Amino acid sequence: MGGAKAGRMLTATGLMSLLFLSIIAPQVAALGGEATIESASISIALSPQIETASFSYTFDVEEQSGQSADVTVHSTLSTIAGVLIESINESRTVAMNGVESFSVTFSAVPFGYSIVETTLSGDAGLNSSTHVTSFNRTIQRMVPLDVSLAEGGDFTFTSIDATGLMTGNLTVNDGDHVAIQLPILNNGDYDWNGTLSASVTSGSLNEWINTSNVEVLAMSSTVVTLNTSIPMTEGLASLSVALNDSGDGDASDESRLVQFTIAPPPLPMLDGSIELVTQAYNAGDVLDWNLTLYNNGSRDYSGDVVCMFGQITALNQSTELAIGGTSILAFTTQARPAELSCVAQGMRLSDASTFPVSVDFNVVSAIFEAAGSTTPGVLDGPWHVGDSARFSMLVRNHGEIQGSIALECTTAQAVYTSPTLTLDVDAAGEVSVIVPMLADGDQTIEWRLVSSDGSVDEGLNGSVTVPVAAKQVLTPKVESVTWDAEEGVNMDWSVTLGEGVDRDVRIRIGYFDSGDTYLLDYTVVLTPGITSDSLHLGFVNADRVSIRVDAMNWSEAFGPSSDSKSVPSERPVYSLVMSELASPSRPSTGQGATVQVTISNTGNADGIAGEILLLGEDRTLYGTQSTDALSVGESKTMSFTLDWPEGTRVKLEAVWTVDGDQITALGSFTSADAAVVEDSFTIPWVGLFGGVALAGAILAAVQIRQKQGLTPSKKSKTPAKLKSNSKSEATDEKIQVGCPECARQLRVPASYSGSVRCPDCSNRFDVEGAPAEEEDEDIETVEEPEEEPVDEKIEVSCPECSQSLRVPSSYAGSVRCPACEHVFKAQG
Repeated sequence: MGGAKAGRMLTATGLMSLLFLSIIAPQVAALGGEATIESASISIALSPQIETASFSYTFDVEEQSGQSADVTVHSTLSTIAGVLIESINESRTVAMNGVESFSVTFSAVPFGYSIVETTLSGDAGLNSSTHVTSFNRTIQRMVPLDVSLAEGGDFTFTSIDATGLMTGNLTVNDGDHVAIQLPILNNGDYDWNGTLSASVTSGSLNEWINTSNVEVLAMSSTVVTLNTSIPMTEGLASLSVALNDSGDGDASDESRLVQFTIAPPPLPMLDGSIELVTQAYNAGDVLDWNLTLYNNGSRDYSGDVVCMFGQITALNQSTELAIGGTSILAFTTQARPAELSCVAQGMRLSDASTFPVSVDFNVVSAIFEAAGSTTPGVLDGPWHVGDSARFSMLVRNHGEIQGSIALECTTAQAVYTSPTLTLDVDAAGEVSVIVPMLADGDQTIEWRLVSSDGSVDEGLNGSVTVPVAAKQVLTPKVESVTWDAEEGVNMDWSVTLGEGVDRDVRIRIGYFDSGDTYLLDYTVVLTPGITSDSLHLGFVNADRVSIRVDAMNWSEAFGPSSDSKSVPSERPVYSLVMSELASPSRPSTGQGATVQVTISNTGNADGIAGEILLLGEDRTLYGTQSTDALSVGESKTMSFTLDWPEGTRVKLEAVWTVDGDQITALGSFTSADAAVVEDSFTIPWVGLFGGVALAGAILAAVQIRQKQGLTPSKKSKTPAKLKSNSKSEATDEKIQVGCPECARQLRVPASYSGSVRCPDCSNRFDVEGAPAEEEDEDIETVEEPEEEPVDEKIEVSCPECSQSLRVPSSYAGSVRCPACEHVFKAQG
């Protein structure tokens, strides 16, 4: 027992030692149960990828020998290089044939690759195909997306041509295009695909370039090349480039602003020297010069070479000079003190050129200075476009010999030089030049004193500003045109001269018929403003009146101008009508009678006064009357009283003299000396009874009629008396006969046979009736009034002359116009 106890104590002591040793040396076999890690229970993959700093895994420890086992699990997190990052130990007792589950969590897993290792110590068993006492895994913590542009210093700029081919230039020169290489870095563990935008600015040109589908794999870089389509300009150019929203959360490294230098283009490098060829000379003589040029640059020269001798251009010549070439240019000047300076124009030169070159030339000569103001005076203002300004200056020769001087003025259009003035030593004089002002606004005129044989003091050149107003406007206008029957055509006119100075103007005023006829043509000085007047043209045959104005020795705004207006077309229209009846209606020869005429103005203008003459058929003047002016639409009837002339039919003519015209009207009147056939006829009593018996019968008839008019109750007795005194009764039946000339219907007794005369056409013709007791005799349209109601009279117009006539309403025969003697049907 004691030995057993001692053995157990020894065993316990040994177990403690073994346990201690198991901690130090896990490979030492356990003295208790046999615990191992079940391989299938390990939750960690062989090469896991994680995104966070925390990492956890689990596994089971199983006892396989039938005894409990005391074990310790030791887990570590280390770098690939073996540097310990984190360590975790956990001890447990695993019951016989039991299983214990372990969980390990590391909280500081670094980015990139790390090694996780777990070792079982204590009562650990042996490794098998299904169980192990330790295991390790490599884990990868994924680095987040981290895309960035390289620093500006890593960008490269290469010279290319317009087609994108490299030029071979070591630098990008003026005029070249540029290829830009941009590195893009991806320091994350995720691929990136996106867009790049760039803006290139050089000189005044700018270009935007967008590149899509730019791909950068994880933990790698790529280079994007951008080719510009704009040429570069010498100096600093700028590039602004940015990645479009990479999504890595840090945009500070995703855009860059870079400046790069554009070198000058290949340039010619000119060197030159001036040589005076002439050996002997005096002031004013011609000098011969040679200019020698060398091109030591990297490009041919093609441009102008200009040499100035003082203010005078001595040489201006187009020159081409190849690389390494030489050229000699010859020119002449006049001998006078001045600086000769030569420059190259039209092409840029290298800064290493020794051009331009200059030399000072001296000779005894005249020397000119200002004798008064050091700037020329400007005279004859104020000025408008088209006017001329006179530049004048006093100068003095304070040199050693006689010399000549002139004033030169230069405008935007031309150079104007005064006549040359020759001055002796210490003499003074005036130089002046006329310069036209061809534009409005403030005109800057460059001026200088020039001399071909002398020098001019410093400062005798410069510029003068001349204020020039716009051209003055000259506007003629016909204000109004009137026509008056008394005076004819009158016009009011005006001419407006715009603001400025007084001007000479030619004015022409007249009218237009088949061409222009000017009644006034004169030149006058107008002041700015409106000048107006009136002109009486009188009775001219004109459609329009006009005014024309022309500037005399100056330039007006719109050139010669004119204006016109139509002459009013309103005129009076005169008419003259003579009444068809005289008063009395059938005057006797020598009897005082009155005829009437009516004058009218049917036009659309008032008339003027005139005069009417009343003439007979033989042009005898029977009367004259003045007529007043007739207003529009006014008519007036005038009466003439005259001793009635002889003749059975009297013709009169009225002549109205008005407004330079003569208007006539004719009238034909029947005198009492002629019998007139009216509406009915009676037997001619003179032919039946003759002499005194006829007169007694007529007197008895007249008395009977008068009594009948006074005592109507006795009316029935009168026919009985008349019947007893006459074989032909007044109630004899009437018949109608037609005039064979004009078809006028005449009423004659049925028993009458003989001649009758038509009252209209005066035609005589025979009629036959019942036999009569008295001898047939010619009768002149004698009619007997009947005791019938008088027909109402109506007016008809002559179709030939429009004369109005009054005829019975029931009459359908023909009538003769008393004015023109035209025969026409009264009705129908």
